[in-house]
Amino acid sequence: MVEPRRGALRMNGRTTLVRWPAIFAIVFACSPGPDPPEHAVLPAPVAPAGEGRASGTSIRPDVVAGEDHDVHAFAFAVGSARFEVIDTDMSAALLPVLERTGGSLVVNGGFFDRERKPEGLVISGGEELAPFSAALGGGVLVVAHGRGSLHDAVGFTLPPGTEFAVQARPRLVVDGARNVRGDDGPRAERTALCIRDGGQGMTVFVVRGEGAGRGPTLGQLAALLVARGCEQALNLDGGPSTGVAWRADGRTHELAPRGPIRHAISVRLGG
Repeated sequence: MVEPRRGALRMNGRTTLVRWPAIFAIVFACSPGPDPPEHAVLPAPVAPAGEGRASGTSIRPDVVAGEDHDVHAFAFAVGSARFEVIDTDMSAALLPVLERTGGSLVVNGGFFDRERKPEGLVISGGEELAPFSAALGGGVLVVAHGRGSLHDAVGFTLPPGTEFAVQARPRLVVDGARNVRGDDGPRAERTALCIRDGGQGMTVFVVRGEGAGRGPTLGQLAALLVARGCEQALNLDGGPSTGVAWRADGRTHELAPRGPIRHAISVRLGG
């Protein structure tokens, strides 16, 4: 979990996505080092979903500029969402996952170890992809019967009917209150899942900075999530793992992770 940056053009206080002429091809070499290269935000035509699936409906983020970062907030109703976890084979590309799953939104998942194996419980479509880890601790965010919930890893028992689950740390918000004590930790780009409206609503927060070491501390992020109405919130992998792709206005958009990731979480809305 290190820190990096993003690429987009700011004009009149708004973020503008730039489409380069087709005659040019831009190739970025991505490595997991401490100072990975920038990734441009490039809109692309909507591609048909793989495996005969219809594409999910569009989702437009609420973008808020911070001190040295932007916060992208994607809000939706849990009952209208289908969650799927995809093994990226340690890729940093999220657009192929968006196309394969027909997702409305794809975000990086939880942690992985030095052997590149996922750390913590992961369930997709009711199937366990990675086992629960008592050593990891933290919390487990669960979607069951169309509602989201966040559980302490200590004494965790899988709720019946669980369709999706991800274990990570720390729990940023618990019962509407900040759950991070200090505010003196490292700054980094961050990804978090927030539960609202008694489990009926969810917001995915993706915080992208202006370079390595930019972005909020965990305490600052927790305070932001409380201010945005999160009742429960879980921190996912961050730093170079932070990334997102989404559909909006007839295009696909991407803020690619700056390093490889093990899992990507796809959310398909509607359809």
